[in-house]
Amino acid sequence: MGSTFMGLETGRRALTTSQWALQATGNNVSNAGTAGFSRQRLVQATTEQLSVSLGGGKNVQFGTGVRGELVERLRDVMVDKQYRDESTKYAYYSTKAAAFGRMEDIINEPSETGLAKTLDSFWASLQGLSKNPQDSGARSVVRQQADTVSKTFNYLATSLTKVQGDLKNELDVSTKKVNDLLQKIYNVNTQIHEIEPIGVLPNDLYDERDRYFDELSTYVDFKKVPIDATDIISGSMGNASKLAEGRIDIEIIIPNQESIKAVTMKADDENVQVLEFITNEDGNYTAFKAGSEETEFASDMVFSNGKLWALIQMHGYQNSDQSEVSGEYANVLKKLDSMALGFANTFNKIHSDNKTVITEADGTKTIENGTDQFFVSSTSDSISAKNISVGDMIWSSLSNIATSQDGNIGDSAGALALANVKSERIENLENASLGSFYQSLIGDMGVATSQTIDLGKNASVLMDNADQRRMSVSAVSLDEEMTMMIQYQHAYNAAARNITTVDEMLDKIINGMGLVGR
Repeated sequence: MGSTFMGLETGRRALTTSQWALQATGNNVSNAGTAGFSRQRLVQATTEQLSVSLGGGKNVQFGTGVRGELVERLRDVMVDKQYRDESTKYAYYSTKAAAFGRMEDIINEPSETGLAKTLDSFWASLQGLSKNPQDSGARSVVRQQADTVSKTFNYLATSLTKVQGDLKNELDVSTKKVNDLLQKIYNVNTQIHEIEPIGVLPNDLYDERDRYFDELSTYVDFKKVPIDATDIISGSMGNASKLAEGRIDIEIIIPNQESIKAVTMKADDENVQVLEFITNEDGNYTAFKAGSEETEFASDMVFSNGKLWALIQMHGYQNSDQSEVSGEYANVLKKLDSMALGFANTFNKIHSDNKTVITEADGTKTIENGTDQFFVSSTSDSISAKNISVGDMIWSSLSNIATSQDGNIGDSAGALALANVKSERIENLENASLGSFYQSLIGDMGVATSQTIDLGKNASVLMDNADQRRMSVSAVSLDEEMTMMIQYQHAYNAAARNITTVDEMLDKIINGMGLVGR
């Protein structure tokens, strides 16, 4: 037979459980604006049933109330993974799009101040000189336009190199951030492992770790590897709840879809690998290193997603054979250097084949070949976009601009030949003309930029959709919480009323029965 006071105990359990359910709801409402917070619910279960004889051989079981099993956080692991996958892609494409945008701003084509317009003005000045080869004014215009072309090359190369340096600094900062996140994940893993075996779900620590996962996904693509799942299911990890998530190892996806362990929690190999990028003496990235494991870059490398790899691709990296530098900024700078060198060498060659009439101090005139130093390097290195300049001989005298091919004063064939460099096919420019090569450079940059922006938009849409799906599961809805609050409030009031009713019954039994005959 059940205890006379069982009704009080049943009501007490209902009262206490409703109170804790209200506490969980109040915590949700308090954290409605907390980033990364997952709403929580008190999981309720019936307590053990009590077998009671009703007489006549009839036995039944009555419930003895309700109890709180645990406070679970509402989270969908699969939707989290979808969000992080898209977040990694979006960070990759948005980082590349931003770097491409800075490149387009510098090259600034088409415009009145770009290299294409500057070259057109230079060719036009040579055409003007061919009409009046002895005019000092026309010669001065040619020299000034040549200087403008040189300085435009210099500006483009210097500005792109500066942005390349900014990308390197950003990569260094981002790498440090990744290492910091890995260390934080390791620390949270350690705290979780100290709490789970006693049967408690450390929901706040789970949320904290998921926030680190979300942030890490913007920098690199990674895999989560649970390592305590078997122990939790088998019950060999103390009193850990079956809903415990356990510790999680992190494997970072590196180029060619290989992976390396970044966070390892097993006792025999517990550590955090420090990530770094290796550069050579020229400042070019040559390898990626995690702990003692080093992966060299190669020309056929297929990069994974994430901000780090986008920065590497935009900055430039050197292949393992040390023969070639790849990457968007490195490629553009390399093409500009080829343009400057091919332009200068071709122009200098034709200019050195021309003749110029030199007037001596005594008035005598001599015919000399033109200088092969019309365009020179301002440094000891070979001619490049960064150092191309007009030679000293051209600056010292306008007469050193050679415009004749037969040595006659009025001959302008040499000036026309110089103007025709515009359409000359240049060997080191893939046998294309200077203008065609530059147009190809601009076209490739525009296509790459447009493609990156489009892919970034697609990734953004998919990321937002995934985020909405996971927010529908884990985010706090004040309307829903208010509904649950009313539900638990009514349950609490009903339990209190039940206790009052049982109390009145017991009062009647204790104080009202057995009075007859006294």
